[in-house]
Amino acid sequence: MGLEQMIPSLAGDGFFTTQVNRVIGWARKNSLWPYPFGTACCAIEMMATLNSRYDLSRFGAEVIRFSPRQSDLLIVSGRITLKMMPVLTEIYQQMGEPKWVISMGACASTGGVFNTYPQIQGVDQFIPVDVYIPGCPPRPESLIDALIKIQQIIDGQAERHEFTRPDRPAEAGVVEQARKN
Repeated sequence: MGLEQMIPSLAGDGFFTTQVNRVIGWARKNSLWPYPFGTACCAIEMMATLNSRYDLSRFGAEVIRFSPRQSDLLIVSGRITLKMMPVLTEIYQQMGEPKWVISMGACASTGGVFNTYPQIQGVDQFIPVDVYIPGCPPRPESLIDALIKIQQIIDGQAERHEFTRPDRPAEAGVVEQARKN
């Protein structure tokens, strides 16, 4: 909800609303609350990023939240199977707006070396992804670079890609079957 809806007399692009929106954007950019969805070796690298050597707190993302309702950044790392996909989409839907997603590693981005029937070949088939991190497993510096790119998206310096979900993705029938089991 923007300021214009909260205070009707501020409708328009006045100086006050522009400056307040800039301050809110600055605060949002410098206080990311990530939710880790780690299932494999990429999660170990995510934990390494939190130690004092890399100092993730300088980007405002040192507080890891394990509740999707308190998070605004979802970091998906590791292999995602068809049985886990409904859980991941529900976690994404429970996150409040605005929200961002990082796909960390080859397995989360493209399926990696696990090209089998229960393996999702990229989480972007089901949830929108803002930043991809390549590697198997990616280094902690890559996660820091992804956080900087998310901050640039929030600040408006980088373009956020629109996500269009196909009506029926190839795995949709299998995901529905997995929900029933």
